[in-house]
Amino acid sequence: MLPESLLQAERLTLGVLLCGVAALAFSDFVSPAYWLLVMGASLLRLTIGPRFRLSEMHASLLGWAGFFWVGLELAFGRAWIVAFTDFLLILSLAVCVEAPTPRNHLHRLITGLFLILAGSVLTDSVLYALPLAGFLLLMWRACRRLYGLGPGPGPGEGFAGTDLPLGGWRPDLRAFAAMLIAATLLFFLVPRAGPGLMLKNVQPKMAASGFSDTVELGDFARWLDPAVAMRVEAPGMKPSRARVFLQGRYWRGIALSRFDGKNWRQVVDPLYHHFRPHQSAMITQGRSGQVVSVYREAVEHPYIMLPDGILRVNDLPQQAGLTANASLKFRRTPQRRLRLLMVLGKAGSDNAMRPPVAEEKQKPESEVIAQWSRQTIRGATNVTVQAERLTQALKGWAYNLDTSIDEQHPVEHFLLKSRSGHCEMFASALALSMRSLGIPARVVNGYYGGEWNDMGGFLLIRQQHAHAWVEAWVNERWQRFDPTPASRWALSGVRFIQWDHAWETVRLAWYRYVLEFQNEDRGVLLGRLKSWFKAYGGWLVVSLVLAFMFWRGFLFAGRRVRPGRNTAWRLLDRWLGRHGVGRVTSQPLRLVPLPQDIDVRLWRGFVVAWETQAYGIVAPWSSRELKRQLRALSPTA
Repeated sequence: MLPESLLQAERLTLGVLLCGVAALAFSDFVSPAYWLLVMGASLLRLTIGPRFRLSEMHASLLGWAGFFWVGLELAFGRAWIVAFTDFLLILSLAVCVEAPTPRNHLHRLITGLFLILAGSVLTDSVLYALPLAGFLLLMWRACRRLYGLGPGPGPGEGFAGTDLPLGGWRPDLRAFAAMLIAATLLFFLVPRAGPGLMLKNVQPKMAASGFSDTVELGDFARWLDPAVAMRVEAPGMKPSRARVFLQGRYWRGIALSRFDGKNWRQVVDPLYHHFRPHQSAMITQGRSGQVVSVYREAVEHPYIMLPDGILRVNDLPQQAGLTANASLKFRRTPQRRLRLLMVLGKAGSDNAMRPPVAEEKQKPESEVIAQWSRQTIRGATNVTVQAERLTQALKGWAYNLDTSIDEQHPVEHFLLKSRSGHCEMFASALALSMRSLGIPARVVNGYYGGEWNDMGGFLLIRQQHAHAWVEAWVNERWQRFDPTPASRWALSGVRFIQWDHAWETVRLAWYRYVLEFQNEDRGVLLGRLKSWFKAYGGWLVVSLVLAFMFWRGFLFAGRRVRPGRNTAWRLLDRWLGRHGVGRVTSQPLRLVPLPQDIDVRLWRGFVVAWETQAYGIVAPWSSRELKRQLRALSPTA
């Protein structure tokens, strides 16, 4: 069992470490898997004490394992500052569970300092002021506690404690408000290093398993990526209605019009209508609808996914603009997660604006595609009927991510031989078949559908929901045609779906109420707190009053049993006066002359015992115990 002073040092240094970890928990760039693990281990250590520990050697091995793991992260393209932060969190786990020694306490303080500094770069939430203020308070007390454990200046022998006792919390808590205010002002006023120039985004754009502005038909995904791209919720709607309202929509990203035989690329599409920051982007005029919140992960493209029925995007976080093919695009790619407020109406079928350009009218040179198209429409002359027959023919084929393709002639091989593939292959075949019949067409990249999270009441759109379809110019407007078989949406790369939904619910709550604490969310949270207080406020007030009375009674009873610091010194000073010794105020007992008629060895033993209990190494003496110790020194005590 550790002495009380060492237990205090253990708790204070763990608190310093937890403040550093909490500072990084407010960052968009740090994976929750790292800081949650450290917080869980720290709370376990605080709960059960040093019984939960590793030896210094094993803790060092854990730190070295983290070093090599971060080396692998860098090799796979992780930004260096994020990888360094991951290493700090792994190192925090090691020093958290290391055996409690003075070296371990120092490791925690240094690691906590580096975590706070890393949080100042990676965190842009004003809530960073809270762990920073807590760090300052606990670092001060931890240093006082550790300094008070050193040897005293006694000649030839050590005494526990020095001239800097730990003291109570009250004087330090008085400065806590000042620390909090100062930390908040520094956060707002002092220029901080922006992470945008040093960091890569969380999720890169992918050529086939996620959104991309380039489609390479010879290199597509062989698996379904379950990484979350967006989370969508409809505030104010019942979950059952929100599910019907949100599911089954196409989320349009970008139109790809140029095909070179193997790849689809975007035609140059500059912004033609600009929107300033905090301005609303009008997509469709003159209709009202439901406001939904879209939480978008950080990705390497500047496009906003626009769902069917989009009316407008409220309060754009930065400068953006509409392109000629009805894509909404930021002028610069955002470097962090975004919260977008969209107004949606009923799902629509077309939202592209301009008439087709030359690339969308260009007929493919392949006679194989043209012949297949003519055979499929069977002499139909109506353009709408032709487009529908081509679409239905392709829908009857098989969806397969593992189908081999001919890299030289991918579409021809798909039409004549494999008749199976992924959605971009189906969309490419349909677009080129339409062009061979003189129907302007293009491939569109985005997302479709989504997965409803019953636990959190929101729509999850994953990378596996990335999709490609066709827009064709039919009846003087762009219309959507989707040739992908319905069997594609029965596939999923998610395992342990209930656990995954619980985890995503926690992540959305953390992002919504902590990282992106908006005015609307404050209002909702405040309303919930008010309703809760109306229901349980009376009981809460009664409980607080009873707890306060119990606490005050406990303190009063404790004073009768255990003297305070000044009371103990007064009892001792009276005893010293009866033995011919006068002690100056604040003079340590070890510097007091030997009292009259007292044995030297007994006196030295008493001084050591007094210093030990006075500086918190053992429990302080009660008045009865102090009188017993003094009587043991002299029968006349």
